[in-house]
Amino acid sequence: KDESKGPKATINIKDLNATFQPEKTRHPNGLQITYTKDGHTRSIFVYHENGMEIVSWFNSIRAARLYYLRKEFPTTSEAELIPRITRKYLKEGYMEKTGPKHKESFRKRWFSLDLYERKLLYFKDPVDAFEQGEVFIGSSDHGYEVLDNIPSGVRGNKWKYGITIVTPERKFVFACENEREHKEWIDAFKEVIARPMSPQDYTAEAAVQRKR
Repeated sequence: KDESKGPKATINIKDLNATFQPEKTRHPNGLQITYTKDGHTRSIFVYHENGMEIVSWFNSIRAARLYYLRKEFPTTSEAELIPRITRKYLKEGYMEKTGPKHKESFRKRWFSLDLYERKLLYFKDPVDAFEQGEVFIGSSDHGYEVLDNIPSGVRGNKWKYGITIVTPERKFVFACENEREHKEWIDAFKEVIARPMSPQDYTAEAAVQRKR
């Protein structure tokens, strides 16, 4: 192959994130790198046999991100910037989901909840390159709510521990496999909904709504 044509992708540091993912990559030195591409979240999974090498790459990404954030938000305190340098997902795992009419078949999907981006991403497989869809989760002051059940009349879920995310536009219905997963997801959603929305969050909310 001719490798002289230049890079296959250029990643904007603005949207870049990295998190260690040994379980997803099935390697102790696995890293998940995400960025925005054409309005979707692109995931790349990489690893290195040398643990120090992958840590060096991770730290380099963090250094570049901190430099960007300091330039972009010069009046924001360091304490507020640090959590946004790179971040782990607040909660990940499988749930079942149905469609907007709540009459569609429930399908098992992998979900990733991003606290700071206020997005619930879902994938057919944990290591898919792109998400199948996303749900913006705003604050309680703006009509967002989490319920620990499934609306009456909804049928077809194999897993019995229901969750409903109420948004100004519609209700999203999910089901968890067991009580522990159900509680962890409920607690995670409540944590996101309890956070006040920033001006950037309103922009992100509008962008997600335009996709539908």
